[in-house]
Formats: sequence, structure tokens, C-alpha cells
Amino acid sequence: MGEENKRMPESGKPPKKERKVNLRNIFYHNTFVLVFSILAAVVIWFFMKAGSDGSPYVIYDVPIEVKLSAAAEEEGLKVYNSSYTTADISVTGNSMIVNKLKADNFSVSATLNPTSNKLTTGNTLQKIVLPVRTEKKNAISDYSIVAVNPEEITVEFDRNREVTFPIEDNVKYSADSHYYAGTATFSEDSVTISGPESSVNKISRVAAEYTVPDTLREDKVISSCSLTLYDQNNQKITDYSGMYLSMSTETVEITIPVMPKKTVPVVANTINGPKNFPAGRITVEPAQIDIAAPTEVLSSIEEIALTDVIDFSELSPNKKNEFESEIPLPAGAKNITNLAEGNMSTAKVTVNLNGYEEARVTTANISVTKKPAGKNVELTTKSLEVILIGSEAQVGKLTGDSVSCTVDMTNYAEQTGIIEVPVTVTVSGADSCWSVGSYSVYVTITDKNAVPTTAKEESSAGGVAATPQE
Repeated sequence: MGEENKRMPESGKPPKKERKVNLRNIFYHNTFVLVFSILAAVVIWFFMKAGSDGSPYVIYDVPIEVKLSAAAEEEGLKVYNSSYTTADISVTGNSMIVNKLKADNFSVSATLNPTSNKLTTGNTLQKIVLPVRTEKKNAISDYSIVAVNPEEITVEFDRNREVTFPIEDNVKYSADSHYYAGTATFSEDSVTISGPESSVNKISRVAAEYTVPDTLREDKVISSCSLTLYDQNNQKITDYSGMYLSMSTETVEITIPVMPKKTVPVVANTINGPKNFPAGRITVEPAQIDIAAPTEVLSSIEEIALTDVIDFSELSPNKKNEFESEIPLPAGAKNITNLAEGNMSTAKVTVNLNGYEEARVTTANISVTKKPAGKNVELTTKSLEVILIGSEAQVGKLTGDSVSCTVDMTNYAEQTGIIEVPVTVTVSGADSCWSVGSYSVYVTITDKNAVPTTAKEESSAGGVAATPQE
């Protein structure tokens, strides 16, 4: 009894008996057998699949490259359309390899190599059927290409041609009656069209066409205007999607400048004329022009003075006094007169001297002005004959007393001796008369402080001594 009490644990309960696992009995456990069977089947299937050559594996959408043979390149041919652009490739082999294959592991191509008797390009696109060739891009050999779909493709080809056409202006618009709408400008002056020779050959011209519905009073910008193609019969090509054309631009931006306008007179400037020459005897053709300019420029223009000045001293009643002169315009202004006939850039000026006569008179009325300081100026020329023109009623009454000649010495301060100086002729007492031609007189200039020479020095010098003149 004492021994039994010693073997009892402190808890007072008898110890559990240890169980031994029997591996033979585990296979009689239904749950274990079910799980084990499934795992074994999966492992066996995996190893069988990895080493099998089962059903083909398909790689989809592999790009088809259409190549040109050397002969096709020499002919300048180009493929513009293909019935297929991608292919599907079927392969068999080790599934661990084929399952990883992608489109870029393969090369699919067809080569255009037409025979010469089929080259009838230039009139229509040609069609030809090409076999499709498939190759591996890598050196892996644990799979095989068994099929490609499609096995052949149909391509359209022609010689390539490129032509540059000017863009014609078919833009329609109108401006308000007080405004001027200038010529439309395009963002591009020309367009280059390339494509099949048979398609390009059908095009005769290219135009930008647009109709502005409103009356314009300011600049108009059309941001995107489509280009219109015309065929050889001058008919619009409304749909060229199937012509395989490439254009350097399909649209242009159009700018229409618009400015206010007004009519201003054209006048001729004159010099050396009489005080009372009838304005009606000077005619300018055109007498007025229409101009357009920005508002700030236009408001400052009241008339247009011709570039060349009419010099009355060069006129004669014995010749046709007609002159051509440029019509100048301020910066930013435009002459819009008779645009249909071409821009008028010059005017004709006519001076009518019918009934005017020419007379010659001699005058001694010659005076010197603006004598240089410290100089003596003496007129060597004592009288001068001048030619006068005027109305018959006045010119016949003119005498030498009616004419005055003025010698201006402003520019001769540094000179001495006998020199020739031009004179200005003035006619008085006859407001319709003037002088023609140019005139000059001789004057002698000496220094006021010069020492007089002796008679002996005069003789040896062979000249005449100048006498100081106060």
C-alpha cells in the first residue's frame, strides 16, 4: 500500500498511458487517403505534361513584315496595303518553354518580288498574293513551329511618287463698304503629296476653299481649313481614303486682313513757278486714289503728294510737258485703286502751256547778297540775258527792269579770284511769268587786307592787280 501511494502523482490522478503511432494503420484513414491521392495525381500530371508533346500552343498577333526584293526596290515599288498585318503561330514542345513564348520571339515575313510582265504600275494599284514565312528569332530548339495563320497574304503595291502642289486660293468673303479686305494668306504656300503613282497621277491641283458668311469689318482668321483635291477633269476628289495618299499638311490657317479705306486726292508739287499759275493747267492722272490702312495711319492722310517735283524752269511751250511720277504711300497703307486692272503705283502729270509764249530780255539788275566777311566781291558780269515764259498778255510787255538776278555768296567764304556763281532770277509785275533754264555770273573775290601789287610786280606777273573794294 505504501508503494502504491508513492507512485501516485501529486494530483491524485493515475498517469496517462503513451500511444505509439502505427504507420500501417494510417493508410486505413479515409481523409488521409483522399488528400494523398489528389496530391499524387497532380504531381504525376505535372511531370507527364512537362515532358510531353501535346496539343499546339498558339502565339497570337505576330507582326507580318512585307519585304521588297532587290528587283522591287530597283523598280521603286512600295506596298500600300496588306490583307493581314499580323499572324498566329502554332508551336509544340516542352510546355515549360512554349508557355513562355511571345510574339517578339518570331519573325513573320512576306517578300514582294513581282515578275516584270506584271509591272503595269502608274494607272492602278496592283495586287499580288505572297506566301508567309515564319522563323524563330532565338536558338532554342525544344519546340517546333507547326502552323502559321494566314499562310499567304494579298498586298497592293505601286511605284511611289511625290509631287508638290501650290495651294490655290478659293476663299470667298466680302467686306463692309467702308472697309477693304485684302488677299487671304495661308500658313502654308504649298503641299507635298506622296503615295502610289496611280493615285498621285489623278491629282491636278489643290485648293483651300472656305466661304465667310459675315460681312467683314476686322481681320478674320480661319484656324483650320481643309484642303480640297481636284482630279484631271477638274472634279473634286471627295473621298481619297482608299488612295493611300500622304500629305505634308491636310489643313491650313487662313488670315484675311481687313482695314478701313477712304478716297484721297493726288497732287503734284512744283518749284520755280509763277505766283499765279492756273491750277487747272496742271492735271494729275489719277486725280484721286482709294487707300486702305490701319485707322491711326488713315486718319493722318489727307492727300498724296507725288514723289517727283515739277520744276517750271525746265518747261517749254514748244514741247509736251508730261511726266511720270511714283505715288508714295505711308508705311502700312495700301493703294487699292483699280485692283482688277492691277495696282496703280504711278501717276501722269501734264502741264498745259497752250497760249503761253517765250521771250528773251536782257537785265542789268544783278545784286550780290551774303558777301563773305573780310572779302571784296565785284561783279565781273554786268548784264544777263534770260528766257521768260508767260501768258501772251504779260510776257510781251516784260523788259529788263522786270527781271532781277540775285547772287548768293553764302558758300564762297574760302575762295578768291574770278569764279562762276549761279543766280536766282525773279520776275516782277507779271504773276503768270517765270524764267526757264539756269543762269550764272562771274564775280571777282579778293581779301580786303591784301597788299596792292606795284606796277613792276603787275608787269612781271603778267596780270592785273586787284583793287580792294569797300
